[in-house]
Amino acid sequence: MPEDSKYTILYIDDEYNNLVVFENAFFIYYNILTALSGQKALKIIRENEIHLIITDQKMPVMTGIELLEEISPEFPDIPSMIITAYSDVDFIIPAINKCGIFSYILKPWDSRELKITIDNALAKYQLSKDNKLLLENLKKANEELESKVIDRTIELNKKNEELIAINSLKDILFTVISHDLRQPVLSFEVILETIRSYKDKLTKEKIQSLTTAIQSQLTEVKDLMDNLLNWAMVQMQYHELNKQEFDLSKSLERNIELYRDPANKKRIKINLHKKKERKYVNGDESMYDVVLRNLLSNAVKFTDQDGKIDCSIDHTKSYMVVSIKDNGRGIPKETKEKLFNIREMVTTRGTAKEKGIGIGLKLCKELVEMQGGKISLESEAGEGSVFSFTVPK
Repeated sequence: MPEDSKYTILYIDDEYNNLVVFENAFFIYYNILTALSGQKALKIIRENEIHLIITDQKMPVMTGIELLEEISPEFPDIPSMIITAYSDVDFIIPAINKCGIFSYILKPWDSRELKITIDNALAKYQLSKDNKLLLENLKKANEELESKVIDRTIELNKKNEELIAINSLKDILFTVISHDLRQPVLSFEVILETIRSYKDKLTKEKIQSLTTAIQSQLTEVKDLMDNLLNWAMVQMQYHELNKQEFDLSKSLERNIELYRDPANKKRIKINLHKKKERKYVNGDESMYDVVLRNLLSNAVKFTDQDGKIDCSIDHTKSYMVVSIKDNGRGIPKETKEKLFNIREMVTTRGTAKEKGIGIGLKLCKELVEMQGGKISLESEAGEGSVFSFTVPK
C-alpha cells in the first residue's frame, strides 16, 4: 500500500490546469500522480504501484483509449476510467467494452459524484486483489495438502508392506509349528515307543540306528528353531548389532568344522582356499556365523555323494567377499528368483531327503544387508551353485 495507506491514482490530461484541479479536489483522500501525455503516463505506470487510472480521451499523439489499450494486457488488474464529452459517448462505449474500462465520466465532472465512482472502482480493485490472494492461498494450501496426502500415502504403503511381512511371518510360524516341528516330535514318539516296547529284543546295532535317527532329527529341529528365532527377531527389529573387530577367515574355518561330520557321511569334501594373512573386519560376528552356517548347511544338503564344496575369501578395495561353491544339483531360474523374497516360500528336499522351511536364505539376506553388505547367487540347474556375500572392511 502506498504512503499513508492511501490508494494511488494516476490522472492523465494534456491540459495542465485540469491536472491541478483534480489534484486539489482529491489529494486529501488519495495519493495523486499526474501526467500530461500518454507516453509519460506509461513511464509512471511501469515505475509505480498504481491502483486506478483516470485519463482524458482527447489528447494529442495518444488518445485515452489508445493508452488504455496499450497498458491493458500488461496491467490487467488496474481499473481505469475515461473522461469524455457527451458527444463522444457513442464512440467511447464500444472501446469501454473492449478495454474493460470500469466507467466513463462526462465533462464537466462533479467532484462529489466522481468521488463515489472512484471509491467504487477502488472497491472493485481491492475485491479483485483480495480474491486473487485468496485463490493463491487456496492453491498453496491445496498443494501443501496434496503433498501431505502423498507423504501419508507413502507412509501408509510402507505400513501396509510391514503388515504384509508380519502376516507372512505369522503364516510361516503356523506352518512350522503345525508341520515342520510337529512331524519330528511325532517321529521321536514313535522311535521312543519302539525302544520302550521292544527294549529286550532290540540289538545294539538297532538301538544305535534309532538313536542316530533321533540325533539327526534333533539337529534339524535345532537348526530350524535357530533360523526361525533369528529371522523373527530381525523382522520385529529386536536384533541389535554388536559390532567388533574379528578375523573373518577364522569364523569361516570354525563354521566349516561344524559341517565336517554331515559332509563326511555323504563323502563330500569341504575345501578351504585361504591365504596366510588374516582377514579382519568390523561387524557382528554372531550374525555372520548364522549366515555361514546356513550357506554351508545348504551346500552339504544339496550336494550329491562324493561331491565337493569350495570355500574362499577374496577382497576388493572396500569389501571382503566370502564364497561357498558346490557342485551339487544347482537351482532352476524360476526358483532362484524366489529364494530371497520374503513373500515366497521355497522348500526343497536335499539329496539325502534333508528338509528345510525356506527361510534360511532370507535370513542370510537380512543379516548381510543389515551390516552394509550384499548377497548374491550364481547357479544353473545341474551345474552347482555359488553363494557369495560381501562384508565391509
